[in-house]
Amino acid sequence: MTKVELAGYNLFDYERELAARETALLTAAAGAAGVEPADQLRARGTYFQTVDGVRTSQRETEDTHLTERGSRSSRQATRYLVHGLHEYKGKFNPQMARALINVVDPTATALLDPFAGSGTSLVEGMRLGMATAGIDQNPLAAWVARTKTTAMTRAGQPGLSKEFDDLAGRARLAMKEGQDRGTPSRPEFVTPQDAAYLERWFQPAVLAAVWDALVVCRQQPGVVADVVEVCLSNIVRQISWQLPEDLRVRRRPAGWTPPNVAELFAASAERGLLAMVETEQAPRLADVPTPQVRCGSSREPSTVAQVWPEGRRLVVTSPPYATALPYVDTDRLSIVLMGLAPATSLRELDQALTGSREWSTREAFQWGSNWAEDIEEMPPELLTLLDIIKANNDAEGAGFRRQAVPALLYRYFAYMGQTLAALRASMAEGEKVVMVVGVNRTGSGATATTIDTPDLLGRLSERHGFHYEERLPFQAWARYGMHARNAVASEAAVVMTAAATTT
Repeated sequence: MTKVELAGYNLFDYERELAARETALLTAAAGAAGVEPADQLRARGTYFQTVDGVRTSQRETEDTHLTERGSRSSRQATRYLVHGLHEYKGKFNPQMARALINVVDPTATALLDPFAGSGTSLVEGMRLGMATAGIDQNPLAAWVARTKTTAMTRAGQPGLSKEFDDLAGRARLAMKEGQDRGTPSRPEFVTPQDAAYLERWFQPAVLAAVWDALVVCRQQPGVVADVVEVCLSNIVRQISWQLPEDLRVRRRPAGWTPPNVAELFAASAERGLLAMVETEQAPRLADVPTPQVRCGSSREPSTVAQVWPEGRRLVVTSPPYATALPYVDTDRLSIVLMGLAPATSLRELDQALTGSREWSTREAFQWGSNWAEDIEEMPPELLTLLDIIKANNDAEGAGFRRQAVPALLYRYFAYMGQTLAALRASMAEGEKVVMVVGVNRTGSGATATTIDTPDLLGRLSERHGFHYEERLPFQAWARYGMHARNAVASEAAVVMTAAATTT
């Protein structure tokens, strides 16, 4: 009998449950594939230190991460390989993504994340030998995910860290010279309109520093240059007039003095260098294609069909929850600075996000009308919830933002329904979708109303060609700092299976 030793860090109850499922399902999959169960568990398992006394691939990866940083931490390492390259908010826990692939469908070969974020599930899918693809409406997210996954295609190959260190060193020198000069020179790849926008949010010496560094990177295009630019993107909040602790782009008080840009970048680049060193030491990803990552909407069936590789298909994703964080607004300076979208498009991008709290007066009226007439034919549980929220808001004389919540929720679930329909159009019967999403609330005090997004998504999926198979509850990770007030109290994975089509 195969003997497994659990990870040395403290495990949540749900992680122990996932580990038990991994043991059972990976063992069964090994038998069907004619390989040894112990070998399968060592190669794919998540929450194990050893299998039959031999270290697992995951344990070796996490140990390398800790060794490179001189750390003896007993906590779970979540920033190994390229996962720590960018401080993207709302990150998917990489161990959770890996374990869900194993327990939802360990035989799947083609992974899609329709809300890819910074690419966590894509990286873990690649490490498990899958062809992967991602979609995200946030240009910064799609770029970071594309950079991280492309870097992972060079796993096990020497030279990556040296290339990165050389280019980052030249970029750092250019930054110092630019900030010392103090006068920015607009690069040819920056439009006059975007330059005018950036000049309102960066002091001249800071803009000179970052533009000079970007010129150095653009002279050597490729994944290494993209990784250097990702490290630069990490410090944008610290070097701009944007108030760092605010999710919106609001200004610091007058009189603020910018820091030494080159020194801040050097610290970010040091973390990037360690990520490249780890990637060099990781096993080669034989026969794993470069992932496709599209900046676009997963509500479009054609987009889903174009990016999703052939094979047995699986979706693992962590979608925005209802009335989500203002991701595009939070990231807008990086988006414009890196040339990912023009400044003139930011408002439209923000309003188009699934879960956005932003809309025009016309859209507000239209979605209010859609809700009143139930144009989308929503599950009755959702309609009842929206009526309760409206009644509570009316009784309390809530302001316009809370009054808008029911119609915003209706739009959110309508958009999620469109994504489910787009996914189902590219799936075969029996293929699975798993979505990790939080439970959140609206209102306050005695009339605070829970929005059980996981259960509502499960019920919604049944109207778009799926069976609502299972709900796996998770204890949410504690969040601190600027996102603490927006954190959800609990999360759950909703598992849905593509149902048979009717003729």
